[in-house]
Amino acid sequence: MVRVEARSIGKSYGGVRVLDRVSALFQPGLLTSLLGPSGSGKTTLLRVIGGFVAPDEGEIRFDGENVTSVPLWRRNVGMVFQSYALFPHMTVQQNVVFGLNRRGVRGETARKETARALEMVRLTGFEARRPKELSGGQQQRVALARAIVTNPRVLLLDEPLSALDRRLRQEMQIELRRIQRESGLTTIFVTHDQEEALTLADSVAILDRGKIVQEGPPGVIYERPRTRFAASFLGDANFFTGRVIEGGIATATGVVRTDDRLPAIGANATVAVRPEKMKILDEAAADVAAPYGNRLAAVVSEIVYAGAVSTVLLKSADGSQIKILTQNREARLPAPGESVTLAWSAAHCVLIDA
Repeated sequence: MVRVEARSIGKSYGGVRVLDRVSALFQPGLLTSLLGPSGSGKTTLLRVIGGFVAPDEGEIRFDGENVTSVPLWRRNVGMVFQSYALFPHMTVQQNVVFGLNRRGVRGETARKETARALEMVRLTGFEARRPKELSGGQQQRVALARAIVTNPRVLLLDEPLSALDRRLRQEMQIELRRIQRESGLTTIFVTHDQEEALTLADSVAILDRGKIVQEGPPGVIYERPRTRFAASFLGDANFFTGRVIEGGIATATGVVRTDDRLPAIGANATVAVRPEKMKILDEAAADVAAPYGNRLAAVVSEIVYAGAVSTVLLKSADGSQIKILTQNREARLPAPGESVTLAWSAAHCVLIDA
């Protein structure tokens, strides 16, 4: 298990700053997700770590060793690309053993290592098939087996699940997590899919315009985002901005209370509230004291049904849009045009950076 460190990595293409002195620490044996929109620099950072791209400045270290100038073929990393990059004319066995052969490993040793890798990805018995005879999920497993068969120091994954349909992608997320835990490899995973990052990662680093804006365990980042970008990119959030007064923040929709420590009275402040933390009070509860620090009158604009949950879009008195998520276990959801009362706890109002 290898500790990977990126120190002040800078990279530009054609005068455009893609990575802006990025520093990150990837702990040994854990799976870290690089999450961000297109153009945020996540794939470039992954390729710099792997040796596919040379940085303009900064260092990459494996267990303290500076490998910035070490060429790709000597860095000993496993890489799974978005397209899998399997050799179509080769069998599964030949695809997986290819990396071993390039390293001079042949014969019985190569056969045993290939069998071990295929067993780990649950493809024993598929050795004679060619990629075109496999499903998308099976092809992805072959690519994983080829990446791990050489016992790499680090495993790099560049959106390997993006080509799969939703159900297969969810199944492969579980399989990929199992394989990573069994192998114990330090793994860095690039994705733009929020759900994927939350499902797979031990740690998440959110990138925006070439910088890491927040990193840490997915639960911490989701529950306690530090910036508006982190709050809105990893999940959805409702934002309330106003002036700090005694007991809360005076916003256009009323006073919003938070358990977070606020700046001085008179300062501007913004809080974020996750949609699932807010609820619609029924008529009986709306006039009764309830354990909610915040209430807000709103009008339902639209309801989007999605099976187990529904998204309810509402408008407050000042015209701001509010989004909430509700489990479809209630007898009735309010209809568009209906006036309702929203409520949420002060503990769920998270103060974020300006």
